[in-house]
Amino acid sequence: MSKFKAEFTLKQHTPIIHFQSNQSGATLRATELKPKFDRFLLKYAKDIPYIENANKHKSIDYKVKIESIGSIEKSLPNKFLYFANASIKENSKKIHMLKANSIKVEFFSYNEEIINSIKKYFNDFMLITNFGARSNKGYGSFSKQDANTKEILKKYFPIVFKLKNVDIKKWEDKVDNAHKLLKSGINFKTYHKSLLFQYMCTKRIRWEKRKIKEEFKNLAQGKPPIDCDIKGEYRYVRAMLGVAGINEYKGKQIVSIDGGEIERFASPMCYKIIDNNIYLLGDRSYEKIMNKTFKFKYGGKSFELKTPKKDEFDLLEFLQFVQKREKFIEEIRL
Repeated sequence: MSKFKAEFTLKQHTPIIHFQSNQSGATLRATELKPKFDRFLLKYAKDIPYIENANKHKSIDYKVKIESIGSIEKSLPNKFLYFANASIKENSKKIHMLKANSIKVEFFSYNEEIINSIKKYFNDFMLITNFGARSNKGYGSFSKQDANTKEILKKYFPIVFKLKNVDIKKWEDKVDNAHKLLKSGINFKTYHKSLLFQYMCTKRIRWEKRKIKEEFKNLAQGKPPIDCDIKGEYRYVRAMLGVAGINEYKGKQIVSIDGGEIERFASPMCYKIIDNNIYLLGDRSYEKIMNKTFKFKYGGKSFELKTPKKDEFDLLEFLQFVQKREKFIEEIRL
């Protein structure tokens, strides 16, 4: 092989969701891979050469070519996996899930230092990164076949758990149910309280759902929202696992959430599917929005609520609480 090239063959573990799935070669795309890989290399490959434009944007001087090997499976997104207000029927010509047998990725650069860094780090990068829409829920997962999974994940994520009792053919349901149980609660045959709600009660913190219905009486229909046995202060609790711009009630009534400069905040947790395993990866990015004020607005009224303070929430402690209480996850330790 030329000293100016690096080649890799990747296994695709889960479908990638695309908006332009009818385009040729619509699997893993260089236009998504390169900027993500550039950011990764600039962070971890010390002193790697880079180009900086007039806007101070940094990029690395290499080209990447991606080729799918074998046939590509194409299907519609499952109903519970898509976006809150999107109609799958209306978008069916644009949105599909795509899965190839394997993917060949080829890098080229006249700079040997760049090629050597690519060879050193690409395996790690692919193992901790997902691609396409809803990537934090496990879609668009690729890796090299010989990846040392646990060691690599622990190298980059301070918090690594694995879901137990996995039927990998039903990984989408497993991830969806696990995430709902963690964040918002879920109805099986009976209603299971949010584990985040239960954890925060141990901190004497009440979550925002009850406060929303206290302030906006029109939303307080049916049974009263659950509350902690021990009364405490209200916080915008679910923000710790991701902030959206709205909350929906019964699919129609919308409470808007205004965080000022914080328009959206991605969940500090993501799911990575490798072969027959589902890993739950977490970082401490949520610390950036702790003790911040958010305004909740509905029907011409509004109120403000702060997110938890730094001594009121810890993601690792929360997941360890989940592990002891529900036992559907296990902590990865090396």
